[in-house]
Amino acid sequence: MYQRTQRHALSGCPHAPRSFDEFKGFYNAAIDDARGRKRAPKPTLSRAKTSSGLSDETKAARKKIAEEKARKKAEEAERIRKENAEMKARIMAEKKKDDPPGKMDEQLLQARKDAADARKQKKDEEQRRLKMENKQMSKKLLNVQAITDSDITDDDGGAVQALRDKKAAESAAAKDAHKSMLKDRQKTLTDMKANAKAVTDHDITDDDGGALQAARDAKAAAGMEKQATHKAMLKDRQKTINDMKANTGSRTDHDITDDITADGLSVQAARDAKAAAGDEARQQEAARAAQSAKDLQNMKKDMKARTDDGDGQQY
Repeated sequence: MYQRTQRHALSGCPHAPRSFDEFKGFYNAAIDDARGRKRAPKPTLSRAKTSSGLSDETKAARKKIAEEKARKKAEEAERIRKENAEMKARIMAEKKKDDPPGKMDEQLLQARKDAADARKQKKDEEQRRLKMENKQMSKKLLNVQAITDSDITDDDGGAVQALRDKKAAESAAAKDAHKSMLKDRQKTLTDMKANAKAVTDHDITDDDGGALQAARDAKAAAGMEKQATHKAMLKDRQKTINDMKANTGSRTDHDITDDITADGLSVQAARDAKAAAGDEARQQEAARAAQSAKDLQNMKKDMKARTDDGDGQQY
C-alpha cells in the first residue's frame, strides 16, 4: 500500500525516483524518520569519468575532434586511391613495352618507394597528433566533477520530507484500522460458531399433514403392481416358447440322389452318366499314349546312326 501511495504522491515531483533502487533508498529513509532513527550523513561528492558529467563545451570539442578525424581519414583514403590508380596505369603502360620479362623502369620503382615512405611518414605524424590530443583530453577529464545529490529530502525547503512523513503517518493509520477491523470480524465469526446450532429434520413424512407419506405409499403400490404384471407376462411368453419347441419338427432331406434335375434325369442317373463319360475319356487317352509310344519305338528302329570314329569316314 505504501509503495502505491508513494508512487502517486511523487509522480508530479521533479525529484521523483527513477529506479527501484533509488525508491528503496527513499523508502528506508522514510521508515527511519518515522521511527526516530538517525540517517547516515551525506556521502562526499566524487569525481566521475563518464560522459554524463562533462560540460557542453567539452562535448562539443569531442564532437569536433571526431568530425575532423573522419574528414582526414576520408581524404587519406581518397589520396591512396588516386595513387594506386596512377600506379596501376603506369604498370599497365610498362607491360605494353617490348622490354624483357622481369625488367621494370627504375623511375617506377623509385616512385613506389617514395609513395610508401610518404604514407608511413604521414601515418606516424597522425599517430603522434592523436596521442597528443588524447593526452590533452585526459587532463581535461581529470578536472571534471559530477555533482550527485544523494539526498533530495531537503529540496524545496523540506517539502519532500514533510510529504513523506505525512504519507507514512497515513499509511500507518490505515494499517492499524485494517488490523482492528480484521480483529473484530474474527471475534464475530468465533461467537457465531460457538452459538450456532444445526437444526435437522430426520422425518419429513409428517410434512403437509401426512400428504408426502401418502404419495410415497401410492407410488410404492403402483410399482409393485407393475412388477407383478411384468412377471406374469414373462411367464406366459416362456410357456409359449416351450410349446413351440415341443411341437415343431425338423424337415431335412438326407438323400438328394432321387431328386429330378432339369434334364428329366435323377441326380444319381446324372452322376452315373458323367462317371461313364470320364472312364471312356481316360481309356481313349491311355490308348492314344500307348500308340504314340509304339510309333516312337518303331522310328528308333528304322533310323540309322551316323557316327564319326576319327578316320574321316562316317558310317
